[in-house]
Amino acid sequence: MDIAPNTNVSDYNASKESSHLKFAIVGCGVAGISAALAIRKNSSESEISVYTDENDFYYPRPRLYEVISGEREPHDLYSYPPQFYDSQRIKVYLKKKVVNIDLVKKDIRLEDGSRTGWDKLLLANGANPFVPSMQGLGKSGVFTLRTIGDAVSIRERLKKTSNAIVVGTGLLGLELAASLRKTGRNVGVVGLESRLLPRQLDNDGSEILKKDLEEMGIVPVLSAKCKEILGKDEVAGVSFEDGRDLQGGMMVVAAGVRPNIRLASDAGIKASQGVVVDQHLQTSGDDVYAAGDVIEFKGQVYGQIPPALEQTKIAALNMLGQNEHVYEGTVQRTTLRIAGISLTSMGLVNPKGSGFEEIKKVNREEGEYGKVVLEKGRIVGATLLGKRMDVATITRLMDKGVDVSEFKHRLLDTDLKNAIPTM
Repeated sequence: MDIAPNTNVSDYNASKESSHLKFAIVGCGVAGISAALAIRKNSSESEISVYTDENDFYYPRPRLYEVISGEREPHDLYSYPPQFYDSQRIKVYLKKKVVNIDLVKKDIRLEDGSRTGWDKLLLANGANPFVPSMQGLGKSGVFTLRTIGDAVSIRERLKKTSNAIVVGTGLLGLELAASLRKTGRNVGVVGLESRLLPRQLDNDGSEILKKDLEEMGIVPVLSAKCKEILGKDEVAGVSFEDGRDLQGGMMVVAAGVRPNIRLASDAGIKASQGVVVDQHLQTSGDDVYAAGDVIEFKGQVYGQIPPALEQTKIAALNMLGQNEHVYEGTVQRTTLRIAGISLTSMGLVNPKGSGFEEIKKVNREEGEYGKVVLEKGRIVGATLLGKRMDVATITRLMDKGVDVSEFKHRLLDTDLKNAIPTM
């Protein structure tokens, strides 16, 4: 989902003007910039500084695929021109990596040795790509995709090869594979699991999606654990532990991300999978908050844009002293952005334990798959693959908590709206 921060922030309750506070934000992604804009909307006098180790101003990461495919140049991705931040009196420090947090002195140290103080600190330093262990990772032609610089490097490498390998069969991997395919390259997408999108689909749904990808010219290679990257100094392919191999002149690893917890944990701030926050988005450090890909809330790491936007709204207001604002978690919703393929997944799609009921539809000829998960007659999850699936109506029924028991066996009909009593 490509969502830029809301510069109006009209849904925020205006706060009482706080005294002149110094806010420091680590990270210039969607969480960091959304928080900065929310703070400025509610506090005209406070000092706001954003620090990032990247070379670029805020851009939506889902649009990096447009750079790879050649549809956009890097600076075209910027959500706002540099002068916009000046107009908002938000100081954005590029190429300024924060390497230390001192909770006692309430300052941060940058990689260049300089230090700066803060009254309130927000950790929005996101996550880094996870790279599974395999031999040959140091060879030329191995990439991850997280920054504009990564996208440019991948685009340049494409000039040298007609075959590309993507490691990862989750959303990131499949979207990347489609982007590479747009350039005319042959693409193989490799997964350790026996099915595509293992978090969103079961075997039936995976088989339908696999067929769709193959028709696009993308070759899924499943149940494949990478052993070694082939080639002397440059990538020539990859071998798998079961003896198979796949040829390709470049490899992009898109096997998920891991929150950047080191900065927080080195400072003594509690972290596990991510930086642990409470319902106010506050960490274990006094006056230190966190939001976005870096956080862990009630044992869950989100790693998506909609939760980040919701979190930063709440964190910003609480940093301004309004601790009555509470975060209760976000229902996970994902959409696969590939031309010709329409897939939406939301909520609890592969439930474990008793008490759940599944309504399912599989139409291989039409390339349609649908599954709705019910608990006590109400929708708690759904996966919908195919252009005729009524995503909007099912989303509305789920959000409103409607008891669908009366018409549950029509939930995956194309005329679902006609089966619904007046809500």
